[in-house]
Amino acid sequence: MAIFSGKIIDAYYTDDTLSNVTLLYNYEKDGETLVGQYNLVVDETEEQFQDLLKEVTYQEMEANTINRHKANFSYIRAFVDEEVRRQASQEVLADQEVISEKHFIPFFEYDSDKHADELFKCKMYLFSLDMIKNGSKTFRTKIRKSEDLLELCRLFSAEKRRIERKESK
Repeated sequence: MAIFSGKIIDAYYTDDTLSNVTLLYNYEKDGETLVGQYNLVVDETEEQFQDLLKEVTYQEMEANTINRHKANFSYIRAFVDEEVRRQASQEVLADQEVISEKHFIPFFEYDSDKHADELFKCKMYLFSLDMIKNGSKTFRTKIRKSEDLLELCRLFSAEKRRIERKESK
């Protein structure tokens, strides 16, 4: 008689070839009921496997295996879904942190000593746009010579409206 006889809690296949079985069983130690794990090779000539088959059928082991996989899949899906939600909420928070008062200072409190880099980056961005590339030489010169970000915005906005009016005619 096997050590797990009469004490089996669960028995399931542990590989996709159905050649190994793990079973969980109760046992007593120091007055406490503990759960043990026992691994068996699926071999009907082996005495311990024959003892297992007296208590658990092949169909029950297969059903237990399927249920175990479903439970694991549900756990993993819940974990992944929660991680996706957490990442998405962090991205939203990060996006919210991107726009703050410090971002408006170069526009409304422009200081050529402090904000020259922002002005240069803005000009470089504008020159990457087709509207500026295809614009008149005079317009591009105005962009190059602008002295603050508000002036750049005003020039860009005026040119954009001019083009839109021209296209709508």
